[in-house]
Amino acid sequence: MKIIYTVFLFLFTIQSSIAQSSLDQLNSYMQEVRAGSYEPVPQNILTEQAHANELLTALVTYQNDSNAVIRTRAYNISKRIGQNHPEIAIRQQAISQQIKALEDKDAGIMVKAINALTGFQNTDFTTNQQLRIINRLKANIPHLAQYARLVGYMPNEAAIESLKQAQVQVTDGWESFNLNLALARRGDEQATTAVLNKIQNAQINDAFVYDIVPVLVYTRSIEIFNFLKELIFSDEANCSSANPDSNANILCGYRIMEYVAPAIENFPLPTDEYGELEVDDYETALVRLRGWLTQNPDYQLVKDTY
Repeated sequence: MKIIYTVFLFLFTIQSSIAQSSLDQLNSYMQEVRAGSYEPVPQNILTEQAHANELLTALVTYQNDSNAVIRTRAYNISKRIGQNHPEIAIRQQAISQQIKALEDKDAGIMVKAINALTGFQNTDFTTNQQLRIINRLKANIPHLAQYARLVGYMPNEAAIESLKQAQVQVTDGWESFNLNLALARRGDEQATTAVLNKIQNAQINDAFVYDIVPVLVYTRSIEIFNFLKELIFSDEANCSSANPDSNANILCGYRIMEYVAPAIENFPLPTDEYGELEVDDYETALVRLRGWLTQNPDYQLVKDTY
């Protein structure tokens, strides 16, 4: 029994030492940031999964700092620890910190928090966390378009009423469009129709592909994806080549298939761990994707990612 106790005490001491080492490194790093350092975050702080709880707890002090640079860095570290952690309790702890950042007086920190929250699966959020995000939506909130899409990302029926209340007070066309995108994400048929009516006669070119297609993919609406499917099958060369030495236009479908790749279940082309397309021969890839879409008209969409 004494041997077992000694071994346990030894292991506990090692674990405590590792945790303290990570905390010391975090504190030293934040002191360097305060002194003006632009050095990246030490990698082992971000990968120290066993002591993520202690690190996130320690970050709260820096998230309350009067210096916006310190707060920004602290929230960024929190995001990176949380998004990469296998335990949902840690991810939810990081989510709570990002929700707190939504209320920061620095607008830059707020918009970073919106982006950070979209990096978590929507199944990671507790019901309370979902409602905290939804209930903050107001027509005059900064970055309304982005915030509306975050609200629409929440798998909660309360999002629909909140989005509709904001919509009746909005006059800006882009903000109204984004509120419809968010409602479409929540399955609202009227909003989906409004989005389709808005884009039906749009000129398909580089600007449309880079600015509009990503937010259309966000909706995870099969009706809107069928519109994107038509563009993938289009043989009109309306987009610029990525080759700086070529003036010839290319099919917009090459770019669109990059955007839809992470959003379609069992996507037939190779992708990396984040769903990003990994192909060298785009012509062959587009032909293959068209064939797969023809053979799989009832394809399913990935709903738990942004």
